[in-house]
Amino acid sequence: MVCALVGRQRQEILELRRDVEELSVSSDGTLIWKIADYARKLQEAKARSNYEFFSPPFYTHKYGYKLQVSAFLNGNGSGESSHLSVYIRVLPGEYDNLLEWPFSYRVTFSLLDQSDPSLSKPQHITETFHPDPNWKNFQKPGASRSSLDESTLGFGYPKFISHEDIRKRNYVRDNAIFIKASVEIPQKILA
Repeated sequence: MVCALVGRQRQEILELRRDVEELSVSSDGTLIWKIADYARKLQEAKARSNYEFFSPPFYTHKYGYKLQVSAFLNGNGSGESSHLSVYIRVLPGEYDNLLEWPFSYRVTFSLLDQSDPSLSKPQHITETFHPDPNWKNFQKPGASRSSLDESTLGFGYPKFISHEDIRKRNYVRDNAIFIKASVEIPQKILA
């Protein structure tokens, strides 16, 4: 009897943790992801080929698509060893059965310039794309899709910004960078 009670309590704790995580997830279509301790993480990425960092998940809107950004600080693919690479992926979400598929909304990535705006106008590095609805990574994700599954590979930019250019201006400040991802959702979807 005690074992059954402990088992139920563990399950309730897991469910409460998941609920708290969901409450802390952004749901306005914008993620600002701080990657702290940048110098150490870059060195770690240089020592380990294709080392990928993952943002917290976020939603495009309330009851929307669940997304996640990933970054290869030392690049991957054509940007390996020379660039910061950034990608976005669609994750299985709570509301997938209520949404139109494939995911087809405009996505914008920015590396935020942390220069003092009173001294100079920030020069964020920005790239935008429209997902190809035929690409399998923007189709409705299966509930069993794991982070190692090829279909969770994101779409993005292997050569988002070069290591040389990232040292210019104040893209790295106080040993941190900020990557912003935003999704443009039509007003009719939000209503």
